[in-house]
Amino acid sequence: MKKLFLYSFIFVLTLVFFEEVKAEVKLNVPFSIQAPYGHWVAPWDNACEETSTVMIDKYYQNYPGRNLPAEIAGPAIMQLVKNENAYFGFNEDTNASQMAAIINNFLSWEAKVVKNPTLEQLKSEIDNGRPFILPASGPDLHNPYYNSDKIDYHAFVVSGYDEEKREFIVQETGTVHGLDLRYSYDTIMTAMHDFLPNNNTYKGEKVVVFTSPKIDLSKNIDADNDGLTKEQELKYGTILFFRDSDGDGYNDGDEVKSGYSPTIAEPRLLDDILVKAANKNPTVYLIEDGKKRRITSAEVFLRHGWKWKDIKKIKPSFLSNQVPDGTVLDY
Repeated sequence: MKKLFLYSFIFVLTLVFFEEVKAEVKLNVPFSIQAPYGHWVAPWDNACEETSTVMIDKYYQNYPGRNLPAEIAGPAIMQLVKNENAYFGFNEDTNASQMAAIINNFLSWEAKVVKNPTLEQLKSEIDNGRPFILPASGPDLHNPYYNSDKIDYHAFVVSGYDEEKREFIVQETGTVHGLDLRYSYDTIMTAMHDFLPNNNTYKGEKVVVFTSPKIDLSKNIDADNDGLTKEQELKYGTILFFRDSDGDGYNDGDEVKSGYSPTIAEPRLLDDILVKAANKNPTVYLIEDGKKRRITSAEVFLRHGWKWKDIKKIKPSFLSNQVPDGTVLDY
C-alpha cells in the first residue's frame, strides 16, 4: 500500500512538472510594423523604438485587436517622434533611458531601465502581465525575414514565452511577419544591448525597458510645464505633451487653479455636451443649438442614459453670460 501511494505521488509530481515545462504565457499586445504605410524612409525606417512604445501603450489601453491599422499606428508613432524632437532634439536611435523618459513624461503608464536582467526576471514580467521593450544588437538576432546583420541597433516588444521550446514571443517591428514572432532564450539574452553610437551597440550594456500600468515613479512629473503633474493630467483628462489642452490660450494648470475646465475651450463649445459651472452650483445643462437646457433632476439625467463622468466643468461667468438659456429639460 505504501509503495502504491509513493508511485501515485511520483506520478502526480511528474504530471505537474510536465505541465510546468510546457507552460506558454502570451500577452495580447497589438502589433504594428514600424513602417505602417509601407514606406521605409525616415522617420519610419528608424521608428522601432517608437513603434514598440505605441504597441505597449495600446496594450495598456486594452486595444481590442491584435493588429494596429495604419490609421491608428501611424499618427501615434509620429506623435512620439515629435515628442522626441521637442524633448531631445532628435528622434533616431533613442537608447533605453531615453525611451523610458518619453514614456514617463508623455504617456499614461511608466517605464524603468533594468540592467543585467536574468532570464527569470524577464519571464516574471510576462507572468505579471507587463510586456517590455528589448534594445538589441541587430547582428545577434539572425532574423529570417530581414537582413539583421546590417542593422546595428533595433528594438521590439517581448510579450510572452514558451518554456517548453525555450523561446520568447515578441512583437517584431522590423517585419510584416512580426506578430508573435519567436526568438530563442539564448538569442534574446545574447542580442540584448543598449544603443551605442558608431556601430558599437554590440558593446552596449545589457538592459531592458520594463513597463507598468501604474505611475508610482512618474506621477509627479510635469513634462510640458503646464502646472499639472502627470497624475493630475490623467485625473483631468488633459494632454500630457500640450500646455493648453483645449487651445483657449490658458495653461491647463492655470485653468484648474481658477476652477475652469482645462479640456473645454468655452468659446468653441460643441452641441450635445453636458456642462456645469465650475463652482458649487450642482445644476447640469445640455448644450443644444448653442443654448443651455437646464436638466431638472437626476431622474431626467439618468433616463437619457447619460453618465456623471461625462459632465464638463466650464467657467461660471461664461456659462451664465455667454450661453443663452434654452427650454428646460424635464422629461
